[in-house]
Amino acid sequence: MRDSQKTRNQLLNELHEARRQVEMLAAAEVERKQVGDKLNASEEKFYKAFLSSPDMIIITSIPQGKYVEVNESYTRITGYSREELIGHTSEEINMFARPEEQTRMMQLLKEQGSFSNEEFTFRVRSGEIRRWLCSAQIINIDGETCTISVAVDITDLKNMERALNESEEKFSKVFSLSPNAICLVNIEESRFIEVNDSFVRFVGYPREEIIGHTADELNLWVNQYDIQNMGKSLQQTGRMVNTEIKSRMKSGKIRSGLFSAETIEIGGQPRMMLVVTDITGKMKAEEALRESEEKFTKIFHAAPLGVTISRLADGVLMEVNESFISNFGFNREEVIGRSTLELNIWLKPAQREKMIETLTTQGRVSNEEYQLRNKSGEVHTYLFSAELIDCDGESCILAMTNDITNYKRMEAQALEAENLREVDRLRAELLANVSHELRTPLASIKGFATMLLDYSQRLKPSEKRDYLETIDNNTDRLVALIEQLLEMSRLGAGMSSIKKITANASKLCKDVIYQARIRVPDHVFLLDLPPRLPLIDIDLRRIRQVLDNILDNAVKYSNPGTEITLSVRKTGPEILFTIADHGSGISKADLPRMFEKGFHSSHGLKTGIYGAGLGLSICKALVEAHGGRIWLESEEGKGTIASFTLPLKTASVGPPQEKGEIVSHN
Repeated sequence: MRDSQKTRNQLLNELHEARRQVEMLAAAEVERKQVGDKLNASEEKFYKAFLSSPDMIIITSIPQGKYVEVNESYTRITGYSREELIGHTSEEINMFARPEEQTRMMQLLKEQGSFSNEEFTFRVRSGEIRRWLCSAQIINIDGETCTISVAVDITDLKNMERALNESEEKFSKVFSLSPNAICLVNIEESRFIEVNDSFVRFVGYPREEIIGHTADELNLWVNQYDIQNMGKSLQQTGRMVNTEIKSRMKSGKIRSGLFSAETIEIGGQPRMMLVVTDITGKMKAEEALRESEEKFTKIFHAAPLGVTISRLADGVLMEVNESFISNFGFNREEVIGRSTLELNIWLKPAQREKMIETLTTQGRVSNEEYQLRNKSGEVHTYLFSAELIDCDGESCILAMTNDITNYKRMEAQALEAENLREVDRLRAELLANVSHELRTPLASIKGFATMLLDYSQRLKPSEKRDYLETIDNNTDRLVALIEQLLEMSRLGAGMSSIKKITANASKLCKDVIYQARIRVPDHVFLLDLPPRLPLIDIDLRRIRQVLDNILDNAVKYSNPGTEITLSVRKTGPEILFTIADHGSGISKADLPRMFEKGFHSSHGLKTGIYGAGLGLSICKALVEAHGGRIWLESEEGKGTIASFTLPLKTASVGPPQEKGEIVSHN
């Protein structure tokens, strides 16, 4: 019985134990299920966080290096889809821009098992190179060794840092190299924090004596209210712009500057940046300009000559001085704002047009004589000078007028008196120079005439003829001498006039050579003409006289039978006449004096007798009266070349010559 009871109790205990174990198993199953649910929820949260993280997250296998998982940020930033990445390696898609960086990453993982915030360069699908900040760690996933990597694209940040560095570098250069004086001041203590080289030069203190000190300690301010106004302006508006302030240098010299200041924040602290433009030189220049303008104004109005300023465009008078008003009889209100043409000042308005043309082409007009009319209508002669100037950006004429009416009147009277004296002097000089030449033919005429009268019955017919020929030759010589004297007298007194006509130079030269061949048959005269010669404006009789005189001189100083050549050529705007002989030539001592009145070379006379020494002097006067030039070239024993030029009349051209060759005749 007891044994049965014992067995029954054991069974009950075992049953209770079994029930407890069942209950424990049931509770464990519930707990397990709850843990599983929590684990699934945690994994789901992790996966969602993995996918939606703004940072790039990559899981790769080791050692194959294949992508196991990537998040959306990685695909968005790289441009590759998930399908293009999973199961592939970074080498296959050429992800690393620098292979050596991939080697460095693998080395860090191998040696350390992880790394944090290392920079690497990657190539995205578009080919663009980007810079990433990466962290990685080796983990075990389902029994497989993997690497989980987190990356942040810092390319834009790096670019910003680089731009900021470049900006700071540029600012530093601008600050240091700026021609303006620049300084930074601690607002709280008003102490200098930084200054550039221009500021050092502006105040005259070395940098070491400025940094850490205040403007008051350095005694920079000339007027204390300037610094007070600066502080007030900065408090009210935070800035001050181009305020003129005087400051004191270390040497005590006062400088003027345009001060601009602004409150800025550096490192979280308020600072004042002060920029100073040194205008000391400009102020001095402006002061000098004011003094110069004041002096000019005084000189302008006090000048004894009439001075005006008028616009070039329309000639309107902008300013006149007292001398101009006095000379022309206007008051200032009558002339300002009106032109000289309106005031009817120019006697010949065409002269003003010519003056303006000269002024605009050459920039100035100097001492030109013009006749100008005053308010009452009186005409005076003025010496006029003008120059172009700039007045407030507008081209103007600065003109000076000097009334020389009285001077011209006295000059005319003096010239008239001088002409009379010159005529008297010339007469005396000519009479003295040619007295011998006049007496010689007169004596010869007188002697042979007396012989004919006293001994007519005794003389043979042949002797009488010889005497008469001698009288005839001396009479011709006397007539030539008297004609030269009269011509020289007229030229010296200004009584000889030039009457120009349009002439054919070729025809003139042919006639001259033709007459010379008749007059002097013992010489060979050659004429050298080009095929065509332009017409010229000359006094035909006077230029014939020049040619005849030069040819006669050539005959006198060359042997019979030798050649004398007249050549004519066009040279630019002139006609060149050349007469060459093969005579005795002229000595170097005599050559400079050949055009002097009464001078003739006593060397080498071959034929005829000496003249009065007036021929070449007359030639020179006649050629110059035509606006030409005359000169001699000679070599003793070889001959002389006499040349002169005459201005062309280029409007028309003479007919062609029959031949363009030298024509000779014995």
